[in-house]
Amino acid sequence: MDKIKIVFSYLAYPFTIANYFRRALERRDDVELFTLGAFTNQYIPWNGGMQIPMKYLNQVDLPLAPSIFNPPWEMIEPQLPWKPDLSITVDAGWNYTTKPNCLHAHVATDPHVLNYDRPRKYADYFFNMQKCYSKPGDIYLPYAYDSRCHRPEKMQKDYDACLIGLHYANRDEWVRRLREKGISVNYRIGDIYDEYVSENCRATIGLNWSSLEDVNARVFEIMAMGLVPVINRLPDLDLLGFVENVHYLGFSNMDEAVEKVMWAMENPMDADRIARSAQGKVEDDDMTYDHRVETILRKTGLL
Repeated sequence: MDKIKIVFSYLAYPFTIANYFRRALERRDDVELFTLGAFTNQYIPWNGGMQIPMKYLNQVDLPLAPSIFNPPWEMIEPQLPWKPDLSITVDAGWNYTTKPNCLHAHVATDPHVLNYDRPRKYADYFFNMQKCYSKPGDIYLPYAYDSRCHRPEKMQKDYDACLIGLHYANRDEWVRRLREKGISVNYRIGDIYDEYVSENCRATIGLNWSSLEDVNARVFEIMAMGLVPVINRLPDLDLLGFVENVHYLGFSNMDEAVEKVMWAMENPMDADRIARSAQGKVEDDDMTYDHRVETILRKTGLL
């Protein structure tokens, strides 16, 4: 059987949401993939700039200069090895200025902070990862977890809670107040893939505070890793079928955020039941990037 020929383009940082889509596509036997994008080698501009370990070697078939964020399709097409059946762009700021000369699916990973008006106009299928930031015609494609990466790991529990990610003011204050109450928090930035999982699994409680009401990837990841999710209440949680006090402990302000962590610490058996329920929910509903890729291929009529 002929394979589906897919051109996959993205901001080719060594770590990005797009890489989870890429990994899911690479796992498929029915896809032949060609990758391209603005290429930064092992560098990622987090926390003033960081070099990602070489064990996560970053490569693409067609590396473009890091400054080339918005090439025309006409610049890319002559460099392809074949005529694609589908072009997929997973857009965290990288997109074409002109429509690809083939069926095109566009995935907006950051609609809470980026403007996608241009690709919305030319995409045959426009997938939005945040329902609350969707516009008419967008197809909702939520964040997910990686089935091969975000799994429970047996680690010594050195911390009560964990939050690995960007350090925003509300997160800083939350961690500070928890530590004042004697709660040990693993609060870091820069850990990715295996190290990210290991650091999270050193704790029992997974913290998440989304500042712009977006159900971010960490929601799915901490659930898949079997942590007790303490997350702020978000508009799309009900839409995804998550029930407060069944799949997560929710909060709306700083005092409540601290209170819910303290409750989890004081009621470990009940908190563990919530963690198990959350893990079962994301697994049973197949909230993985493999399933998100399957959705794209089915929506575009290639399956």
